Amino acid sequence: MKIYGYENEDGDLVSLQEMSLQVTIEELRELSNFIINTINIMEENGESFGHEHFSDFIKSRKSPDIIITK
Repeated sequence: MKIYGYENEDGDLVSLQEMSLQVTIEELRELSNFIINTINIMEENGESFGHEHFSDFIKSRKSPDIIITK
């Protein structure tokens, strides 16, 4: 697994050694559901899987986005 991120909107994409999530129980449930949904999409699409956005899954742009890619 590799983790990447941006420090801010104007920053460059950088490789991260560690990531911390400060979440509520409900946010963690949403994230878990997103991950399970993405697993299903990856299994269905195989090598043609591109990426999925957490913000699209929860239909919100109010929090930092999480993107899962292969």
